[in-house]
Amino acid sequence: MTSRIRALTAAAITSLLALPGTIIAHHSTSEYERNAMVEVEGVVAQKFWKNPHVIFHIATTQDGEDVQWVIEGSSVSGQNRRGITSDLINEGDRVTVAGYASTRRENNMNMQHILLANGEELTLSGNAERRWPDARQVAVAPTGPTAEAIAAAEASADGLFRTWSWGRLEPGWWFFGAPDAFPLTDAALEKFASWNEYTDNPQLECIAPGMPLTMGNPYPIAFTQHDENTIVMHAHEFDVTRVIHLNAKPVPTVEESNMGYSIGYWEDDNTLVVDTINIDYPYFNRVGISSGPDLTTHERFIVDDEAGELHYFLTVTDPWALTESYEKEMLWVWVPGTEVGTYGCEVSEVYEQ
Repeated sequence: MTSRIRALTAAAITSLLALPGTIIAHHSTSEYERNAMVEVEGVVAQKFWKNPHVIFHIATTQDGEDVQWVIEGSSVSGQNRRGITSDLINEGDRVTVAGYASTRRENNMNMQHILLANGEELTLSGNAERRWPDARQVAVAPTGPTAEAIAAAEASADGLFRTWSWGRLEPGWWFFGAPDAFPLTDAALEKFASWNEYTDNPQLECIAPGMPLTMGNPYPIAFTQHDENTIVMHAHEFDVTRVIHLNAKPVPTVEESNMGYSIGYWEDDNTLVVDTINIDYPYFNRVGISSGPDLTTHERFIVDDEAGELHYFLTVTDPWALTESYEKEMLWVWVPGTEVGTYGCEVSEVYEQ
């Protein structure tokens, strides 16, 4: 591994661990009052430690009445990456939780800090300051690849064909962008106005995202050469599998699917170009911007072997939703030994319809 890749690997891990837990999520956090943090002390009545969100029910008393707060956090995948495991918090524990209260749902909070039953503080955002300075800090060990896994990855890496980790280019995520971030048509704006982020959000029902937004996720992706005519992409988030047909012709009669029908070709040794049609997925992003029936994508995957980087360029064309094509550049980095792993989504009763 070159010194440049070693430095990049360390930077990638650090940046991922520093991401606020509220961002690694599957619905917008705009409902939470972030100007004031509230505290709730009570007993853990229920624990839901599953993707897409960690959720606790805290039984407490307010104004002489028994109430339950629903406390939401980021995904299990995000918690595990920081070394936060399920056994740290159990049903029956008395805890104090600090976070941001919802402005839309009563007794609902996005958690940032937990004061555990043993008096230790668990900080759930990598870049957050401690809430209770006198409390001991929970010692967590961020997970990382073993030496054996690193060696195996370095031996098998071949251009595009390896596991890539997310390596942000800029603050903010396009797939959580508000309507004013996109050149939307009047029809798309009108439909957005009626979207409910809880009852209309497929990800909260464990329905995997389709194209193009499956390409905007902060978890590992891996490419494998299935055969000389087929590349398969596996994504950790929602255990997505995407097939890219090499040197094929468009097949308009192919049945539509959430991933669509992707055809690609190698422009040169390091550049894969992919066009996707027949996409049947209702949303362009994760916060309610709908897509139309004729959405297509054009992608370029450019591998920089020396830097250990995968540069990604996306162009989305959708005559129903967009007044002009939308373009986005993203970056993945190679962290040798990282594995895609299993996501294993399960619907919480909080979101059951």
